Amino acid sequence: MTHVSDMTVAGGGPDDVEDFLAMLHDHSSWLVPVQYVDLHATLEWEEPPPIVKQVRRHARAGQTRICRDLITRTTGASALTDRAPEFVPPAPEPELYVHLLVTRVRFRQLSIAALITDARAEAARRGARLLRTHCWAGDDGRLVRDYEELGFTATLEFEVLRSDGSFWPGRVLQTRVEPSATPN
Repeated sequence: MTHVSDMTVAGGGPDDVEDFLAMLHDHSSWLVPVQYVDLHATLEWEEPPPIVKQVRRHARAGQTRICRDLITRTTGASALTDRAPEFVPPAPEPELYVHLLVTRVRFRQLSIAALITDARAEAARRGARLLRTHCWAGDDGRLVRDYEELGFTATLEFEVLRSDGSFWPGRVLQTRVEPSATPN
């Protein structure tokens, strides 16, 4: 049986883009304008979809975090920045924002927990007392509840218009972080 303690999270980079995109591909029906586009194939496009550009940009900036299991398989990934995306109101205080948190289905709960634990530690290290993220809030709200079980509080509801005319329901979540006891 695998446990959260069996997961390690470390900084990622350009070499991790393909694994990051592979996980996003598994969830691509809401990420790209054309459903089920093979995100691996878009790496060589002259004009890749926005999600590919976004992952590349985070990787080049050193903002990606990669979760791996004991045998070093990539099980999850996210990006951490000091500001929210443009569709989320800015925070009134310093924050760390978790973007694009994605996991392999088999390791979903463990990888989410490990990546959020890592994000909390990074926020504390940076002196940010606010950790925010957003997630898909559709169906029965299971993903929102998963974050609430990790200590987040659901706040702002929003919808993003998709290219097919439908709406992607989202929810912003936040949690408070205790400052790090060690000086920076």
